[in-house]
Amino acid sequence: MTTLHELCSYLDNELEPHKFKDFAPNGLQVEGHPVVNSIATSVSCGFDVIEKAIDLKADALLVHHGLYWKNQSFLPKGVLRKKLELLFKSNISLIAYHLPLDASENVGNNWEAARQLGWQNLQAFPEHESQALGVKGTIQKTTPEAFTKELESFYNHKAHVALSSKPYIEKVALISGGAHWELQKAIDEDLDAFITGSFDEPIWNLTKENGVHFFALGHSATECIGIETLGKSLAAHFNIKATFILPDNPF
Repeated sequence: MTTLHELCSYLDNELEPHKFKDFAPNGLQVEGHPVVNSIATSVSCGFDVIEKAIDLKADALLVHHGLYWKNQSFLPKGVLRKKLELLFKSNISLIAYHLPLDASENVGNNWEAARQLGWQNLQAFPEHESQALGVKGTIQKTTPEAFTKELESFYNHKAHVALSSKPYIEKVALISGGAHWELQKAIDEDLDAFITGSFDEPIWNLTKENGVHFFALGHSATECIGIETLGKSLAAHFNIKATFILPDNPF
């Protein structure tokens, strides 16, 4: 038997949220059933995800993007009230970890993706930041076109690409989600390519003018891997059922 307290304590020890200055509270956000035999995991807690967790009869829903964000009202009204009502009615706990899940070297969005992609010589990225969220490494020298296809296959998402004139890629970095402005850090560290989820108009010229290839694979798509990996890890550690809910989100 796994209690909710045991589960949350394990997650806090694994992800160390106290080390991060985040945009959202990390950890337990809604208290549900005191015993956890089944969890559902997903990137965000939209109505569709909550309803699927209810259908799965999950005792807890573990997500990357929770209910509460800095500069948003915590008052239980409107959409927030409706989501809380669904969770309370079904006695489902909601647990969320944001930046700690990006940064985790064991189960995080970036390090786990880098390992699965076969990157070597992994280091935290940006190199000189105490709260580094991403990872950098080296790959066997390849062309930008081949690298694009590899990333699209891995994330199952079309890439928005800005290519420089450099004919090859060998030194790479990754920060999942909405991190396109971190391209400048990849430029500063003299890398060949930077991968993230989001993009914006200035990235085009920044790439062309500084010689670093840029790849955006979707905010949601690049943040599936950490929460799914974490769910599998919890299932193995606590001998409970974990089901990943694939987001229906093209962004």
